[in-house]
Amino acid sequence: MWCPEAKAQCESMKPGDTVWVRLLQPVSSYSGKVGDKLQAMVIASPRCAGVESIAAGTVVLGEIKAVRRVGMGLVHETATLRVGFDHLLTADGREIEISARLVEIDNARESVKNGVIRGVNATDTPQGRITSRLKHLPTWNPYSDLTLLAFRAAFPVFPEPEIYLPRGTDLKLELATELCVPGEMRSTAQGSAPDEIDRATMEILAPSLPERTTTRNGQAADFVNVALVGTAEQMDQAFREAGWEHGDRTSTRSVIREMHAFLAFKSYPEAPISRQLMNGELAGATWEKSLDSYEKREHLRVWARNDVIEGQTVWLGAMSRETGATLSLRQHKFIHHVEADVDVGRGMLVRDLSLAGCVASVYYVERPQVERAAINATGDAMQTDGSLAVVQLKDCENPVFEPQRADAPAVATRPHSKLARYVRMQVLSFKSDVVRGNIVYGLFDLTRIAIRAQQNHAHRVKMARQVESQRAPQVHVAGTATDAMMNRWLSDQ
Repeated sequence: MWCPEAKAQCESMKPGDTVWVRLLQPVSSYSGKVGDKLQAMVIASPRCAGVESIAAGTVVLGEIKAVRRVGMGLVHETATLRVGFDHLLTADGREIEISARLVEIDNARESVKNGVIRGVNATDTPQGRITSRLKHLPTWNPYSDLTLLAFRAAFPVFPEPEIYLPRGTDLKLELATELCVPGEMRSTAQGSAPDEIDRATMEILAPSLPERTTTRNGQAADFVNVALVGTAEQMDQAFREAGWEHGDRTSTRSVIREMHAFLAFKSYPEAPISRQLMNGELAGATWEKSLDSYEKREHLRVWARNDVIEGQTVWLGAMSRETGATLSLRQHKFIHHVEADVDVGRGMLVRDLSLAGCVASVYYVERPQVERAAINATGDAMQTDGSLAVVQLKDCENPVFEPQRADAPAVATRPHSKLARYVRMQVLSFKSDVVRGNIVYGLFDLTRIAIRAQQNHAHRVKMARQVESQRAPQVHVAGTATDAMMNRWLSDQ
C-alpha cells in the first residue's frame, strides 16, 4: 500500500519489517481445513518516535491456506500447515489489507520454511534414530531383531506428529510490501510515567549493580538486564497472568522428566533452570515460558534487593531466550544454547508482563561500563546494548490479552482412539525402518551429522572471535576471567 511521503517516516512500515502476533484461537493440522478463518492480535511491532507502529491488541485476520495432516500415517509422515494473515481490523470495523509471511513460531518444536509450518517427524527422535537406524545399520532387513520390536511396542517414546498451536501462540510475520498504518491504529504512550526520584536513584546506582551472574565454579554467565520493582505477590501474579511458570527444583523426578521431554520432542513447562549466583547467592525465584518444545523457552532468574530503592523491593534478573538443547558429553548434562542477541529476550519479558496488564511503567537505564559482547558459561556468544530494563509492577488489571477460558470449545488435535494412535505409531515406525533402516541411509545420515557438527563448530568459533574483536579496550582488564574462559573453550573444540 502506498503512503504519502509526508507520512512515510512513522506511519508506514517497510517490506522486511517484522510484527509479532498472538493467536486468539487454536489451530490444528488434524482438524483444520483450507479456508478456516483465523484471528490473532498484534503484540509487538517496530518502534518509531518512541512508540510502536501498530498498537498492541490490533486484530489481524487470516485463514488456513493449505493443510496436510498425518492421519493414520499411510501417506504422509509429517504434517504441514500454511496460514496467511492478510488484513488488519480497525476499531470501527474497517479492514486494512496487508501482505505478510510467517517466518517463526516462538518456543515451538515446529519449524517454518518459506511460510509453511512443518511438523516433526515422529520417528526421528533419539530413540527412533537408535532403534530404526543404528541398530539395523549392518543389514538390509529392518525387522531382524524381534526383541527390539517388542521393546519399541511396549515402551514407545513417540511424539504427536500432528501440528497443534493453542490460543496464545506467538507468531512472527514479515511484511512483503509497504504498509500504510492509519493514525487510529498507531500505538500511543502506555502506562504512567515512572517516579522521577526512583528513576534518578536507579540511574545513580546502576553502575554499582552486578553486571553478570556466575556459575558455582565462578565462570561469568548471563547478563543482569532486568529490574522488577514491586512486591513478591505482584511479581507472582504478573508472571502467572502472563502465562509463565516457576522452574522445578532439580531432583530425580525432574531429571527423568527432562530426559523424556528431550527424547520425545515434548515440552516440560516447569523444567529446572540451572543454578547461577549473584554476589555468591542463589536466585530467589525462577520463571520460564515454553510452548511444545523442551529445547526452546524464555527464562528468568531473579534476586531480591532491598538496598536499591528505599522502601521497595527490587528484583534484579538475568533474562535470556533459549533456542536449542543438547546433551553435553564434556559437561555431563543437558545444556541449552541461548539467543545471541539477549536484548530480544528482555523485550519479550517486558512485552508479556505489559500484555497481562501488570506493568505501571517501564524505562531503560544505560550502563556504559557493561561489555557489549561476551561468552556465557556454555560457550555461546552474547550481545547486548548494556541497558537495564526497569519494570514497575502493579496489581494486574485490564489485560490486553486474556488466557483461554477453561470452558472454551476443544479442538481435535489427534485421533481420539488410543488404538488408532497405536496403529499409526506402528505404521510410521515400519515406514521409517524400510526407508532408513539400511546401510545406505545410515551412511548418508552419519555424513549429514558430521557436516552439521563441523558447521556448528565453525559458527561458534566465528562468534567467539567476533565477541573478542567487539570488546572495548577498557573492559579487557575487567574481563580477564571471561577472556580466559573463552580461550579455554576454543582450545577444547
